[in-house]
Amino acid sequence: MTKKLKLAAFSLPVLSLILATGCGSQPSHPNQINAFDGASYDSLTLAHAALTSIQAGVFVSYPKYTAVFNEAAAAYGTAYNAYSLYRVNPNEQAELSVQLNNLTVSIVSLENAFQADLKASPQDVVTIQKKAKKLRQTAGVAVSDILTELEIAAAVARTIPAASPYAGLAELVINATSQALAAEISASGQPIDLTTIQPLPQIQ
Repeated sequence: MTKKLKLAAFSLPVLSLILATGCGSQPSHPNQINAFDGASYDSLTLAHAALTSIQAGVFVSYPKYTAVFNEAAAAYGTAYNAYSLYRVNPNEQAELSVQLNNLTVSIVSLENAFQADLKASPQDVVTIQKKAKKLRQTAGVAVSDILTELEIAAAVARTIPAASPYAGLAELVINATSQALAAEISASGQPIDLTTIQPLPQIQ
């Protein structure tokens, strides 16, 4: 992923660009243990930034999503703890993989809750999901599942008209993806620093 990537638009062409380039082409982190370590850190960086952005919006404007957000925040905390342990003991890779998958599932659940209320066209959703699946199959690189799901959600949110009563919620989803991408770009090629991706407190 290049730093020249523009974060303003999340249409299908941008989805294509991101899925085609993927996280696999990013510079490695100088203190990573191996490629899996670096990719795991990138995934957590994406999730942390997205959840931080969503947390503010849910707390201020969309409290109905508090429970599903808290589930995602809890899954993030578990994945972070597994990653911290992995950094000390690389033999824990299998457990970290499980927890990263669980985190992805929780983020999908959160995005699905938003998507249900956005009233997006089912045809648009299917088209975007099919395109993402096809691109992932043909890209030939490892693409973060979390990045893919965030990009799909943003692409769907981009189909919501600005005059729609759900435009504010759509903007929340788009901004979360924008923040996630900005955080990943900022961390690209930099040393792994766990202090930048600490677990988030749940919304009370």
